[in-house]
Amino acid sequence: MGLNVRGRLQAMRVAEALVALAPDALYTSPLPRALETATTISQRLGLELIIRDELKEANIGLLDGLTQDDMHQQYPDFMETWSTDPSTTVMPRGESILQVQERAWNTIEEIRELHLGHSVAIVSHSFTILSIVCKLLGMPLANFRKLRLSLGSITRVEIHQETTSLISYNDQCHLENLP
Repeated sequence: MGLNVRGRLQAMRVAEALVALAPDALYTSPLPRALETATTISQRLGLELIIRDELKEANIGLLDGLTQDDMHQQYPDFMETWSTDPSTTVMPRGESILQVQERAWNTIEEIRELHLGHSVAIVSHSFTILSIVCKLLGMPLANFRKLRLSLGSITRVEIHQETTSLISYNDQCHLENLP
């Protein structure tokens, strides 16, 4: 499923906000909404899209399309474990947030090596971004739910050879007055 009207407006605003940051490369998840957002950014910035499967959202497996009530009814053991340790609990026929973090972080490391000293834009998804931010901050992944991430927000990090820093998180200034 692609972006709705509001999502397309958010993507255009993100693209405009990224102009000032002048990224040298643009990476994206291949999933429809991320890809559509990245395409909008690509067109505005004149950057080629580099698609990486490792930037996909968590595979939620059999939970896809279920309500919270459905999840509690159909997968009570999973939901109990998820409430106490969401980082390592594997979703039914899916993956854990730890698995998401490992695949995404390996890709972040590869991108860092390829673009050392340059600015890069990455379009991804909530669980994926949250897991990366936890890794950057040295925050226990089990606490990822303490962070909130809004659609269309921008999170900026600096990753150097020896250091990493969170510059801004969940920035939504570019979305002000969005109809």
